[in-house]
Amino acid sequence: MHKKNKDFQKELREKGVLLKKQAQKNLEKAKKDLKTAEKKVKTFMKENPAKAAAIAAGVGAIIGASIGALLGRGRRRR
Repeated sequence: MHKKNKDFQKELREKGVLLKKQAQKNLEKAKKDLKTAEKKVKTFMKENPAKAAAIAAGVGAIIGASIGALLGRGRRRR
C-alpha cells in the first residue's frame, strides 16, 4: 500500500509540473495576443477618434444600464 501511495504522489507531482508549464505557455500567448489587440485598438482610436468615442459611450451606457437594472431588480424583491 505504501508503494502505491508514493507512486500516486509522484504521478500527481509530474502532472502538476506539466499543468504549470502549459499554464505558463497559455499565459504568455494571452499576453502576446493582448499586446496585439492593444496595438490594433490604439491604431483604430488614432485613425477614427469620433467612432472610438461613440463606441466607448455606447459600451459605457450598456454597462451602466445593466448595473442599474441589476440594482433595481434587487430592490423590488425585498
